[in-house]
Amino acid sequence: MAKQKIHLKVGGKPYQMNIDSDKEEIYRLAEREVNTAITKLQNVFGESFSLQDCLAIAALQLSINNITITKQNEMGNDDLQALDALSQRLDKHLNKITKSSK
Repeated sequence: MAKQKIHLKVGGKPYQMNIDSDKEEIYRLAEREVNTAITKLQNVFGESFSLQDCLAIAALQLSINNITITKQNEMGNDDLQALDALSQRLDKHLNKITKSSK
């Protein structure tokens, strides 16, 4: 996979990274999301929160969102497994009916 060098700016500080070329959009979206969260926090809390405080709270909020989505996907997998088990039971039952009607 091809690597490329990109420059991101988070909280006003530039960072240079080597990433897989096909992931650039994800990195750019993440950069935008973090900076948006920082800006919102700075607007709400003003001078009472330092940039470091805003970065910490933004990281916490984004992690909470990530964990919430992960948990929702896990619950979805449990539901899919239950549906699969039910489907298998239904197939067995239909096979018995088909065999007995012949």
